[in-house]
Parts: sequence; C-alpha cells; structure tokens
Amino acid sequence: MRELIENERGFIRSVAMRLDPAERDKLLHDLTTALVESIAYDDSLLVLHLDGYQRPAEWGQHTYQFEGTMRDMDGAVVDVPLLADAAHRLYQLEFVRYSDGPLLRPNWSTLEIAHRSTRQGAK
Repeated sequence: MRELIENERGFIRSVAMRLDPAERDKLLHDLTTALVESIAYDDSLLVLHLDGYQRPAEWGQHTYQFEGTMRDMDGAVVDVPLLADAAHRLYQLEFVRYSDGPLLRPNWSTLEIAHRSTRQGAK
C-alpha cells in the first residue's frame, strides 16, 4: 500500500468541496487516513483503505455525484469516478479509459470535474 499522490488527493478534495456539508466533512475526514491499494496492473482501480475503519459486511458501492474526466498521456479520454461503500465512506478511485490498451499516465492538468447529471451521456 501507498499514500495518495497529491493529484489524487487534490481530486478527492475537489469532489468533496462540491458536496453538501455533512458529506463533504465525512469525505475530507476519510481522506486524512486513506491508504491506496492498486488492484489492477495499470493502476486503473485503486481501493482506498481507511485507518481504523472496518468495511460493512453488506456489499455495495455508489459513485459520488461528481466525477472527473481527463486525458491520458496519448490523448485518450479517461473518466475518473470516485466511489463510496455501503456506509457512504470513501472506497475506490477508478480510471476508466475508453480507448484500446491500458491506462498509461493520466494527464492531471486536463482534469475537469462535473456533476454526473450534466455529463454527456449521463442519464
């Protein structure tokens, strides 16, 4: 496991600042204790472990209502959803690349954050 890199931490903070106060405070608190476990060979799926927190036995996850979109090193579009577990605690950070091949190196300078309902193709 490793600590979050500053770009990952900044993205989560940016999402948190767009949430209602209670949800924002919970996410910011979780951010202070999160450690990262990459469960994909290309680091496209990161599980966030919270110090002292036991995940609920019930399975379930949901995305926060704000997501990121950025470009990969080769210009491919990468969506960046942030997920919470069934108890609404920080759980996963994903990088969904729509072009062929693995995630290369996300270009964080191209990151845009939007509400899921306003994203192109959102239902």
